[in-house]
Amino acid sequence: MATDHLYALLLAGGKGTRFWPLSREDHPKQLLKLFSDRTLVEETYERIRPLVSSDHIMVATSRGLALRLSAVLPEVPNSNILVEPVPRNTAPCIAVAAARLLARDPDAIMVVLPSDHFVNDRAMFLDVIAAAVTHAEQGRIVTLGITPTQPETGFGYIRFGEFVEDPEHPDAKVRARHIQAFVEKPDRTTALSFLKAGRYLWNSGIFVFRADVILEKVRQHLPSLYEGVLELGHVQGEAEAERIWRDMPDISIDYGVMEKADNLCVIPAAFGWSDVGTWAALSAFPGDEHGNFSFGKVVTVDCKENVLYSSTGLLATVGLSRMVVVVTHGAVLVCPIDRTQDVRAVVEELRQRSLTEYL
Repeated sequence: MATDHLYALLLAGGKGTRFWPLSREDHPKQLLKLFSDRTLVEETYERIRPLVSSDHIMVATSRGLALRLSAVLPEVPNSNILVEPVPRNTAPCIAVAAARLLARDPDAIMVVLPSDHFVNDRAMFLDVIAAAVTHAEQGRIVTLGITPTQPETGFGYIRFGEFVEDPEHPDAKVRARHIQAFVEKPDRTTALSFLKAGRYLWNSGIFVFRADVILEKVRQHLPSLYEGVLELGHVQGEAEAERIWRDMPDISIDYGVMEKADNLCVIPAAFGWSDVGTWAALSAFPGDEHGNFSFGKVVTVDCKENVLYSSTGLLATVGLSRMVVVVTHGAVLVCPIDRTQDVRAVVEELRQRSLTEYL
């Protein structure tokens, strides 16, 4: 594996409204400390560092978060912070990053990583990434698929086929599969059928590919974006750059490219992954014998299977079961653990009531 040409792009522009009240517009999910004294984006950075040097790591984020991310990732050069003047989903920032890397290194290989996920087995994660790189070197677009552990309805799925033949690495312990289809988020009955079939994986949103390969796929399937990327490479001045960004299509790399492109493969992986999509996701990481996840100063009496988080003061609970209680400066959230998807509705209600100081 040629690590001299290996780069990582951390996607760090999201807001993570489902983690309100801890996440706010100026303090989104990737800057939260949920499992340790390090933020999720720091955890992502440290996870890929054994394979990618600091000067080969790029961070795509919004204008308002650029300084914050530079502060928490001081080893990443400021020139590697890709600032999106306006949010335009993942396809534009990946395409722009690919173009920048090609100008720097014609043989660049990109590992694209959401910056707000959790991975338990880092050694296995690195083994899977290394295997993905060997396929990317051969011109394939590789995605990582997570082996399902339950009939999850909140994820997209990938249906895989036969093994990808790899004569250059016949004894590889991590093998890729051909992708037959990308599947939208299913209902519970369908998700259960996927689990039983054993031919479906969760779509992790982690990709590995050559920069020139992905840019060519963008040219084929998103020509207007490709033209914008070329134009951006020659523009001078922030106002003109912002105009070009605004004209770019607001679309994810999944919808815009992956579901249309050929020469894709998926590597099934089981390294203790979670997208940490809602407060309920933390219930998979219990910290005591009663199945409670807790962070901060928390005292429980006769409580089980709760998510309890305090960033200020003491949180004490009595007799709670399957509840989420979050205490922060100026706001408290209390809801059943199976209603955490509805936290976004609280954020929208605050916006409608012009209670912007809580956003």
